[in-house]
Amino acid sequence: MTRGHLARIGLLTVALLLTACTLGTNEAKQGVDEFRARVAQRSFSEIYQASAPEFRQASTEAQFVSLMSALDGKLGPWQSGATAGWNVMRGVGGHSVRLRYDSRFAKGTAVEEFNWRIEHGRPVLLGYHVQSPLLASE
Repeated sequence: MTRGHLARIGLLTVALLLTACTLGTNEAKQGVDEFRARVAQRSFSEIYQASAPEFRQASTEAQFVSLMSALDGKLGPWQSGATAGWNVMRGVGGHSVRLRYDSRFAKGTAVEEFNWRIEHGRPVLLGYHVQSPLLASE
């Protein structure tokens, strides 16, 4: 094989790996947008009902609605966010995407982590975690 041929194979391999690593991030970001729209409408039950069975097994709907109401009260409305990191996983358990955001809310900042499973091109919520100094205050 010539050097040019090996270089083309190398570039193609890198391109395929980058594409494979980012597949699902657009869907997951769409899921975050939908999540934020539902939170803005205080449609917490809709978020719960649309989530994955594993998510719903972790808490009852009433517990989730109570938690989201408390978060909304402590943080206020979401204002902006920047992607702080992402991870795409493919395996026997399916295709999942984790997105981390450095987010600004009306009352302060937080780090949010969304875990999504991509099913038939749609994001399904597996987990949502928030860290903020505001959550430790009374």
